Amino acid sequence: MKRQRGFSLLEVILAFALMATGLGILIAILSGGLAQVRNAGDATEATLHAQSLLDTVGVLAPIEPGLERGDFDDGRYHWQLEITEAEDPAPRGESGAGTAPIESVGLQPAGAPVLYRVQLDVSWGEDEVPRTLRFATLRVRYPTPAGGAP
Repeated sequence: MKRQRGFSLLEVILAFALMATGLGILIAILSGGLAQVRNAGDATEATLHAQSLLDTVGVLAPIEPGLERGDFDDGRYHWQLEITEAEDPAPRGESGAGTAPIESVGLQPAGAPVLYRVQLDVSWGEDEVPRTLRFATLRVRYPTPAGGAP
C-alpha cells in the first residue's frame, strides 16, 4: 500500500483555529488603536477651541470675575469659563499712605494690578464616555479708576 502525503483533518482545523484567534487579536488591537486616534483628535480639537477662547480673555473681552458657559461646534463641545480673583504672591508693603483696598485681595498700593485665575473646562462625549479637559492660567488687569474711565 502507498502512504498518502498531506494534512489530516485535525491539523487543518487546528491551523484554522490558530489563524482565527490571531486575526481576532489583530482586529481588537487595530480597533483599540483607532479609538485612541479618535480620542486624540477630539482632545486636539477641544484644545484648539480652548486656546481660541482663552486668547480673547483680557484682549477682546474684559477680565471680570464670574462664570460663563457656552458651546463649540454646534453643541459638540461644552465649555465653562470661571474667572476668580487670585492672591498676588508679591510681598505687600505696609498699610498707610498710598494704599487702598482693591476688591477682595486686601491692601495694595493704589493702582496696582489685580491678578485673576482663569479656569476653562471643555467637555464632550456625553453619549459615550464623558471627557473633560481643564485649562488654567493667570491674567492681570489694572483696576478701573474711581472716575469710571479705564
